[in-house]
Amino acid sequence: MPRAAHAIRPQPQDESLVKQRRRQIFLAACRVLARKSFHEASVKELALEAGVAAGSIYLYLQSKDEIIPLIAESMVAELVEVLPAIRKRTVGNPRRELIDVMRAILDVIDRYREAFNVLHHEARYLERRPEFRAAMKKIASDYLGVVAEIIERGKSMHVIQFDDTRSAVHAIHMLCAGWAMGTNNLKHTDKETYWREIAAIVEGKFFAAGAPLTRSPNASEPQARSG
Repeated sequence: MPRAAHAIRPQPQDESLVKQRRRQIFLAACRVLARKSFHEASVKELALEAGVAAGSIYLYLQSKDEIIPLIAESMVAELVEVLPAIRKRTVGNPRRELIDVMRAILDVIDRYREAFNVLHHEARYLERRPEFRAAMKKIASDYLGVVAEIIERGKSMHVIQFDDTRSAVHAIHMLCAGWAMGTNNLKHTDKETYWREIAAIVEGKFFAAGAPLTRSPNASEPQARSG
């Protein structure tokens, strides 16, 4: 093989190393962010926690701000990894699939609870910056698209009801995200208890069976759904 061609040939081990190092940095960032805020954490501290030389961390991240999309990307990747198993065991039932996907989302958030809070707070500022906008938009689309596809399929099968996809997906996301965002209020609540409550809301078990719904005089009536 000519030397020039050999020099430009992709090195698969390099790609594998980058993936491994970024995973190390992601996990290290989660540990650091469990101890201090994003703005208090330094790149040097992240590198030390990850077992990477301070100078070489920039081979995998261009700036400290890239920690935020790395956290988002890594968490979404963990969700995507379990989707085939969920689809297999729910055998085409979108209601069961939605509940199982919600549980998977909650489990990922729980594993990286503090880091998720940082992500949720910092992402909205990062999305305004042109250099991060496209990447953050794609990660959000990959994540929210999982839920959107399930509920839209359920709607077409007349087993899930909603009017606006964006609103429904956001509501489902916020139910799961509340486990991290409500850390202070939920300090005496375990994850399983929280899960039972949000699952009951989605499954329509929140109101007692047969109990009349009373509204305040100023509350508007919900519009009837077709189908």
